[in-house]
Amino acid sequence: MITSLSIVGAGNCGCAFAADIENRGIKALLYAHPNHSRNVDAIAKNGFLDSIGAVTGRFYPAVSTNMEEALQFSNIVIIAVPSYAQNDILSELEKYDVSSHIIIAASGNFFTLVASRRIRARYLLETSASPYGSRVVGGKQSEQQFIDSWYGINVFGFKTVMPIGSLPADIDASLRAEINAIFPGTLQWCDNVIETAFYNFNGVLHPITAVMNTGWIEHSKGNFYFYQEGMTPSVTKIMQAIDNERLAIAREYGARVASCLKQMNTYYGLNHQSLNEFAKGSALHSTMKLCPTNMQHRYLAEDLPYVLVPWYELGLKAGKQSPFIRSLILWSSMINNTDYLRAGRNLKAM
Repeated sequence: MITSLSIVGAGNCGCAFAADIENRGIKALLYAHPNHSRNVDAIAKNGFLDSIGAVTGRFYPAVSTNMEEALQFSNIVIIAVPSYAQNDILSELEKYDVSSHIIIAASGNFFTLVASRRIRARYLLETSASPYGSRVVGGKQSEQQFIDSWYGINVFGFKTVMPIGSLPADIDASLRAEINAIFPGTLQWCDNVIETAFYNFNGVLHPITAVMNTGWIEHSKGNFYFYQEGMTPSVTKIMQAIDNERLAIAREYGARVASCLKQMNTYYGLNHQSLNEFAKGSALHSTMKLCPTNMQHRYLAEDLPYVLVPWYELGLKAGKQSPFIRSLILWSSMINNTDYLRAGRNLKAM
């Protein structure tokens, strides 16, 4: 039985994880890299982490900027940082013996393939996405619910089913059950980590919507409903074409993944008939704006180079041209003056 958990990253996912598992009787430690410690510093100053929404209460996770302390706290480690920060975390982990640790990236985006070249953990696992829909709330002015505190997390939902993969893949049933107890929903165990990474639908949903709404994002600084207003019939038509290319690439690697629409319905217990209907009808996504304020937002800076680029490169390796994904990568590279095919998680990086 898992009684403690170290969480690397004190952002939206990490703070939600800490509140949720403390609420379920598992002790948490929140680690932040010393160069990115603002959130854990705030929690340490207050002495607590407040949470509202799907997880409500005041919690008292341990906090640290010392990786050795985090590794000593628990042999189960959740990596809850954006993909572009994973390299910094691996540089820290390389300094220590993690051979007895189980390291889980949430979400992974092929993290396990990169990490396996640099560290020797007992198991490396990755999920297809963050299990939570959540936002950090900092400062008295941020939300009325936090008027008496300085820092907290709003957990506005979680995925009821979460794809996960392990490297090596021979993880036994008893350990699977223990790991399942960490997560708020049911784990969907994939045959391998490549299959898991094809389940990250952020690559389907976010980059094309951001690019097709570039003018509105830059003009309004994100003052519109990204899902409900940004995912119009024409945008979701291209989104569906990108999803079709993802499915075709995945099949070349023996991964029988579900369509984006089907899996999103499964995640959130819905029954929408199209991506456009999902965008307008999902209460979790359509009641908040969830919109980038600029084009350097993670919807492009993470979901394109760490999701779409590896999909595309694996597709090329299997003889798939994937013209819609390629076009989106090229447009995004021009918008952000970055060669994402070179800078992203390409075959060489994996």
